[in-house]
Amino acid sequence: MNETTPSPHAWVESSVPRRSTAVVEQRANDSLVLVHIDTGRYYALEGTGDVIWHLCDGQNTLGHIIATVSSQFGADPRTVRADALELLGELSREGLVDDAS
Repeated sequence: MNETTPSPHAWVESSVPRRSTAVVEQRANDSLVLVHIDTGRYYALEGTGDVIWHLCDGQNTLGHIIATVSSQFGADPRTVRADALELLGELSREGLVDDAS
């Protein structure tokens, strides 16, 4: 792994994802646009990604986030878990979330 890419975080059900304070957000139609103020990079989230982002408040466990999204969207928890792990991996690599646990 090169020096500029942080190691991926091993997210587990007891992890407590927390949004970075270096991120500002703005709603644009059906998307939530995130801007990392230190890097200037921006990201767009929709649907479940938007809900997962808002649940990453430093208090909800990943297990709770999966259960909430599964219930809200009527989706299989295994599918939601896989999607949440992928999203959190991307967000953590970009410095948008970390684990508060």
